[in-house]
Amino acid sequence: MSEENLNATETVAETTTEETSTEEMVPKSEISGLYSALQKEREARKIIEKEIKEKDQKLERFKDVNPAEYQKLVEEASAAAAAQAAAQERTQLLEEKYGAQAAEATKKAEVANRELLEFRKRYALEKVFFAAGGRTDSADGVSFFDMLANQIGGQFRLNGDNTVSVVDSNGDKILDSETGKPIAPEDFLTGYKTHPIYGTFFKGSKGSGAGLGYSGTDANGIPVQDLDSMTVNDLFRQAWG
Repeated sequence: MSEENLNATETVAETTTEETSTEEMVPKSEISGLYSALQKEREARKIIEKEIKEKDQKLERFKDVNPAEYQKLVEEASAAAAAQAAAQERTQLLEEKYGAQAAEATKKAEVANRELLEFRKRYALEKVFFAAGGRTDSADGVSFFDMLANQIGGQFRLNGDNTVSVVDSNGDKILDSETGKPIAPEDFLTGYKTHPIYGTFFKGSKGSGAGLGYSGTDANGIPVQDLDSMTVNDLFRQAWG
């Protein structure tokens, strides 16, 4: 993409990140609302069960002492049992009706969250790519970053602060063999400048295809040297060697 498009992309991405951080991809009310009715029915059933237990205890006390009261309590217990059965039936109907919808809403929320994290990761990685000298131009909707990210994007992990770390196949950070510290993402990408294919995705350090030592490639992906730093004798040997 062009430099102007890059600036626009960064602005849009930053705005999207800020807006999304304060809004749910799928409203929580959509999920909690489905379970709310179920919870109410369960609470109502607990109350009914408690009432039945209390009435059973009363029956034992009044069975022989007061037959009339006993008969009344028997009728109340029967009515409570019928109410409990009706409550269980309503709960079952609600579970059948809304259970699948609640599961689908949860699934959509998980998918949306994964897509958001992937977007943040690519945005963070794209900034590292450009900082490492990656080419910003694109054609037919495809950029050099897109092609590189599709191939090696799995070697990076998004951090909580919206930066990326270089990781191995197990998801562990790759350490610098000299310092013992996690390798910087920009340094990791810079290593691809000498790659016969990926090297063409980067700008030369000194103009097209020129860099320090073998830090750049030409348009054909061939590593090139920085001729400006070579002595006359070195140039002679390079030309006739």
